[in-house]
Amino acid sequence: MRNIMDFIKEEQRTFDEFPFTPVDALIFSEATYFQWEYILQNIWSAEWPYKNSDSLFLSDMPATQDMPVFGQYTADTPKNIKMIDAMRLSPRYCNVSISHFCARTDENEQIQFAAMCFHLTDTLVYVAFRGTDGTWIGWKEDFQLSYRYPVPAQKEAERYLAYLARELAPELTFAIGGHSKGGNLAIYAATGCVDALKSRIQNVYSFDGPGFSFHLHDTDEYKKIEDRVAHIVPQSSLVGMLLTSAPGTKYVSNRSLWLMQHSPFTWEIGENDFIFKPNLDKSACVRIAAIHSWLDDLSYEERENFTEMLYKIATASGATNIFQPKVGLTQRMAYIIDATKAIDSKARSKIIETIKLLFLMTIQQRRL
Repeated sequence: MRNIMDFIKEEQRTFDEFPFTPVDALIFSEATYFQWEYILQNIWSAEWPYKNSDSLFLSDMPATQDMPVFGQYTADTPKNIKMIDAMRLSPRYCNVSISHFCARTDENEQIQFAAMCFHLTDTLVYVAFRGTDGTWIGWKEDFQLSYRYPVPAQKEAERYLAYLARELAPELTFAIGGHSKGGNLAIYAATGCVDALKSRIQNVYSFDGPGFSFHLHDTDEYKKIEDRVAHIVPQSSLVGMLLTSAPGTKYVSNRSLWLMQHSPFTWEIGENDFIFKPNLDKSACVRIAAIHSWLDDLSYEERENFTEMLYKIATASGATNIFQPKVGLTQRMAYIIDATKAIDSKARSKIIETIKLLFLMTIQQRRL
């Protein structure tokens, strides 16, 4: 079955010849995980507006083998690199220019944010928000979605979109999206922007993006864009079904193990679109119900305390990045054991219960 890499290599038509599709939106959303910080100027600034932007055509990029790979690694970094190389050689993607790269990761501010523009045609720009990278602070901000509103990345996403409305030509229209947390940011920013900007938005894509800890989808501002929002998840989604998700979710065929389905490289694609399934997988429904039941038993304050506790345990290993730890496994486990000694027995039991639950779910899935 085809995936996004096959689509990139096989689709030869330009965007003028064959219009932008949801598959393209997922590809550009995944492209945000590449380390653009080392190619493009970061326009982020605490003041308004941001710094001046530079731009780059994908065709003008050097081969990734000629560039050092730095930055905040993700689980799909090797595939990501191959994808970027394929895009810069593709007739469909090579003439796409990238601009307005903006990134901000700060532990004190508890933010992990990045976004960029892909100029597809003379009139259409895809605004892509990066999902969670490998930094522990990025993962902590994900947990904060369950009790804090808005999280810093959501506010930055709204600020960034407002900036683009003023910076880019008024005749340009936008498609907006992201994978994982990036999808959540896209919906938040599109919901919060002014009506004049809403009218310029063609589509909003959330690819396996988590929902919200309150009913954003019931607000008047969301209803103004709801007919243009697409929430697309794999058939055994976990991340994309957390909290309150956008109505009308669509499920993509996927044969990978449940947590592995979060990777866009596992999503199955037909001729010009995803291959959809009518419903979420039954085992996924059981997992989501169990996690939501657990969350419902916790107040916002308890969710916050639990998040801080997990963050303390994670960072006690001495690593700042989940995919590139600085110390060996034995030493990391010693740090983690020491950190748990400061946790009360009830909280420690809750961690153990959660780990057992996820472990049993994984074993069950392997037997299906």
